[in-house]
Amino acid sequence: MYKGKSSKGLEFYNLLNQSEEFTSELGKVALASGRLEAEFILYLTKNEVKGNYKKATLGTLIRIANENKLLSENENLIFKQISKQRNYITHNIYALFSDLIDETILEKENLLDSDVHLYTERAWQLRENLNGLSDVIKTKRNK
Repeated sequence: MYKGKSSKGLEFYNLLNQSEEFTSELGKVALASGRLEAEFILYLTKNEVKGNYKKATLGTLIRIANENKLLSENENLIFKQISKQRNYITHNIYALFSDLIDETILEKENLLDSDVHLYTERAWQLRENLNGLSDVIKTKRNK
């Protein structure tokens, strides 16, 4: 399907949108993200953290855990970075290829149609990281 030809802007976005592999991985990122959010809620609840956080976003859950000294400094940095990556890949791909935002986490310049595989790999890696961090919170919760 991919021929190694140059692709940019919304043309590349459309290739991503048409890719079963990419969209499947993006869906798995959403599932893994939901798992991490649920693990944070369970962890906060177990530690009797007060507040209305049952419907909080990942970034808010991380902030609450950090404010309650439930994360080490390194854990806080890692969780904030993964939240930033998750937000970027789930909310900013169209904006990136519409030139509404600058290239930061994902490339938008000098792409080939075959770079759909690169984006798929990035989504896969993010999913793996989200699931791994869910395991970290689950382990902390079960101590």
